[in-house]
Amino acid sequence: MPNAEPMVVGVHGTLELRPEIRRAWESGELDEDLYSLTVQRAEAYGLTSTVLGAARPRGARWAHNEAGGDWTQDGTVREIGYLQVDVADAAPDRPLPTRPAFTVLTDALRHVGTFAVAGVHVLAPPRPGAAGSEDLTWPTDEPGGTTTETGAEVTVTLAARNGSLADRAQPIRQAVTELSSGRLDLTPAPPESPAHAFAHPPTGTIHLPEATTGPGFRCRTPTWSLDAAVHIAELLLTALGPYGTGPALVSVAGPTVARARGPIAGNG
Repeated sequence: MPNAEPMVVGVHGTLELRPEIRRAWESGELDEDLYSLTVQRAEAYGLTSTVLGAARPRGARWAHNEAGGDWTQDGTVREIGYLQVDVADAAPDRPLPTRPAFTVLTDALRHVGTFAVAGVHVLAPPRPGAAGSEDLTWPTDEPGGTTTETGAEVTVTLAARNGSLADRAQPIRQAVTELSSGRLDLTPAPPESPAHAFAHPPTGTIHLPEATTGPGFRCRTPTWSLDAAVHIAELLLTALGPYGTGPALVSVAGPTVARARGPIAGNG
């Protein structure tokens, strides 16, 4: 559709399918995949609807596009799930539904098995207030929380079209510090940092033609969890708001991810 404005969220980690799900998946007889599971969950939350026309419920946050993931059962970090939705009709004065999208995706993953989170990525059209920064609080109730001095080291990498984030490291860092009330202090990554945080290009990079890698950062967090990773991604999306309306890719990788060696898809 000409006015489509895709938002893609992805979870990276290791997934252990439930035995009955694994048998059905490996034999090609699995009735419910991530697409159907995320549609069902999003409708249950009132976030989307498969009803079209005048009967479509009001208040839907997105139109469902696709979902999937790599469920290879070899214990290595993979993109175990992604969800792509169209947010073209999202009200400009409302935050993008990044956290609801992750909730839907992770609910679906928990339906089929258990997983450990190595990182997340979000591809979305940044805009001021994209993540509802006034509502963001640091997830202090996560198990295993520590101080930032002894917590987890996190890698954050950015990409956007046509070099639009070049030379923006300092204002982005300052914005994140302010948005997090000083709780998240980004340190510019060294020049040898990888182009992005994961071993394979995250789903959604097809929507970044002529993509170029933006600033990279490292930071320490009180704890590492899915909630912490999504929180950091939301902070970065909000910080990128002043730098154009085109899509941007935010990747947040925890301390266990094997660093990538290749460029972002589209970089060449």
